[in-house]
Amino acid sequence: MRVLVHLNSLELGGSQINAVDFARTLGDRGIESILVGERDTIAGAPSLLDYAEQHGMRITVYDPAAGLLPHARQLRRMADELDVDLIHAYGMWGAARNVYWGPATFGRLPWVHTVYEMSVTDIVHSHVPLVVGTEYLVEELVDRPARTILISPPVDLTADSPRSDGGQRAFREEHGLGDGVLLGIVSRLERQLKATAIGVTIDAMRELASTGATLFIVGDGDAHAALRAESDAVNDDVGRSAVRMLGALSDPRPAYLAADIVVGMGGSAARALAFGKPLIVHGEEGWSRIFEPDTSRSLARSSFWSPERPEHPVADFVRIARPLIADEARRRELGAFGREFARERFGLDAMSDRLALFYADAIGAYGAREWVLDLPHEWRRLVKKVTRLARRMAPVALPEGSRA
Repeated sequence: MRVLVHLNSLELGGSQINAVDFARTLGDRGIESILVGERDTIAGAPSLLDYAEQHGMRITVYDPAAGLLPHARQLRRMADELDVDLIHAYGMWGAARNVYWGPATFGRLPWVHTVYEMSVTDIVHSHVPLVVGTEYLVEELVDRPARTILISPPVDLTADSPRSDGGQRAFREEHGLGDGVLLGIVSRLERQLKATAIGVTIDAMRELASTGATLFIVGDGDAHAALRAESDAVNDDVGRSAVRMLGALSDPRPAYLAADIVVGMGGSAARALAFGKPLIVHGEEGWSRIFEPDTSRSLARSSFWSPERPEHPVADFVRIARPLIADEARRRELGAFGREFARERFGLDAMSDRLALFYADAIGAYGAREWVLDLPHEWRRLVKKVTRLARRMAPVALPEGSRA
């Protein structure tokens, strides 16, 4: 089987890394994944291209044609030239519509869609086989016409392992992180979804700095400058570098290994468990919970994330983190529990087996009928777009008696 995999972005990010990991693992299962991405989604270095190269994978970068239909025709030609059997589009805001109007037109080629966001809006076509990474979404989408399957964002349990020679000691020395307890965040630094939670953790270091702990943050994004300003303010207040901004890393494994406690959400949280690290899960509005036997199922069900807005997020985080910083035995216990949980729930090999079967089913499940049934979906989008455009172009009504 040959699959054209359209990446939602070429930035370093969870969904994109998952796509590369799946592609390299599916090769052992007789599936050739051809990875492509749009040049204008490369935001800087390191990028997903660096990650792919490190794992022996190649991503074809192309310049997308302007406009929906020209871009769709471009993807159709690409799929024809590559003689693929299936299209896999990643991301709710990626190239799904271009695939629908391009290689999948009238069911010429079957396609599948992966949405690893925390919600699935009506922008997603109803009759395309869908992969989600959050358990509650499968429950919410139970009445969806096409098949919806849970394939958790995968973790490579071999590469991401407490026994990996990832240079954790060298990481501490290289960045001058000292010998105290390290809290680590590995994340995209984005204003949407990420920045509030990371900011809460930074602010909590005003109180946690007295324990001798240090927080390091690995990543980059549009919230980097604001978060660095917060970090500098905290460091000035406590009189030392209690928060360290380290930038993005194409291989963050040494960062995970160096951390004594990982703070994160989504795929980063799952990866922390694979490394055998105690985990504090944070939600986009600053909510936080420790990952332990009593919370493990509910946190996994929501993909280690929450939309809840707590009343006192910084105080909540300090209350959770302070005892964990002080108790090394508890950290070891939670790390061992998390590693075993990861082995059972989202190992890369198990998730790749599930995706391979999903691909095989999708080839026979999507055709002209499914394409036609999604035409009303496209019509509704067109009507909404025309309505918005008409409102923007409508003349402003002037008060009676006034002059134009």
